[in-house]
Order: sequence, then structure tokens, then C-alpha cells
Amino acid sequence: MTDFPVGSLERYEMRMALYRSLGYDRLAATRYAVDQLGTFDGDVLDVGSGQGLLAIELGRRGGLVTSIDSNADEQRVGVANAGHQGVAERIAFLTADARMMPFDDGSFGAVAMMDALHHLEDAPAIFSEMRRVLAPGGKILLAEMTAEGFAIVARVHRSEGRVHPVGPVTVAAAVNWFVSRGFRLLSLSEEHLHTFAVLAGTPRNC
Repeated sequence: MTDFPVGSLERYEMRMALYRSLGYDRLAATRYAVDQLGTFDGDVLDVGSGQGLLAIELGRRGGLVTSIDSNADEQRVGVANAGHQGVAERIAFLTADARMMPFDDGSFGAVAMMDALHHLEDAPAIFSEMRRVLAPGGKILLAEMTAEGFAIVARVHRSEGRVHPVGPVTVAAAVNWFVSRGFRLLSLSEEHLHTFAVLAGTPRNC
């Protein structure tokens, strides 16, 4: 792969094409994720911006999106891509620690996390913050790659001379955390090399 700099839109587009050639369509997976989330009231928070795929798809559907990540380099791709896709005015990208989110309680009608669970080092603290900023009765979307998906990602990283770390946090573990605190599991599915779960809080937000 051509050695475009990290954080460049060119590198992003080259990697997306490589993933497609290996049978992993990241855009199709993201569209499916937003389909599963369905309708909700209010704005949406994307936890773990990465390169902005989920935030952009949410913005394309008409939502007002706040997207947070601790990695400013990755977010620069998201900002550039959102502008390229014509949805920049619908998305606020913020560099922030998900363990201490700079938002009031109940600020969002939905909170989404895609392809970030395996990066979490303090999952309970982040889940607690997701729960805190979710409005009463709001929805949580969780999406993470299957073993086959992780294998493809690892292959791409190896081609770049890198290792893709995978931590222990899974969709099942995250679902159990939220269900144990009163959330209802609305849907659970496996498509596009991902596992997807959507949960809803009670009207009193558990």
C-alpha cells in the first residue's frame, strides 16, 4: 500500500479499498448499524470517532451528531471525510476522554459505539458515562467485529508492518453490563462481519 501519512484522507480511501478487496465492506457495515438503531428522540453521541464512518452515516440520515475520541489524528480523517460527504455541519468532532464526558446528564437521545469496544481499557467507567448522558428511554447501539472481521483487520495491519491489538471487551459483555442495570435488549444480530446490539433504557433511565 502506498505510504500515505496517518490521518490523511488518501490513506483512509486506500485502506477502505483494501478492506473491500478482502471481503469487508466497512460502509455497508456502518449503514446496517444505523438501520438497527432506528428512530430516537434528540441528538446522538458517537463514542470512539475513529475515522468518522458512524458519525457520517448518522449525519447523512439527518441526525445532529457529537462524536468523541481521544485520538486527534484519526478524527482529522473524520473531519475531512465529513466535509467531503457534505455533512460537516451536522457533526461536532471533539477530542475527549470517554471516561469523563463533557456533557450534562441526559443530553442525547441515543449513544452509539462501533468498532471501539476492543480498544477499551476501562469499560465500566465508559459504560457508566454512556448511561449517564443518555436521555430517559434513549437507545444504546453497540457494534463490534466478529472473529472473521478481526482477522481481516489484523491482515491489513500486518501488511503495514503493524499489530492490531484486541482487548477482552465484547458486545456480549457490554450487553450484560447494561441489562444488569435495567436496560432492555431490543435486537441482537450478526451481519457484515459484525455483531450488533441495540438496547433501550427505561423512561427513568434505569
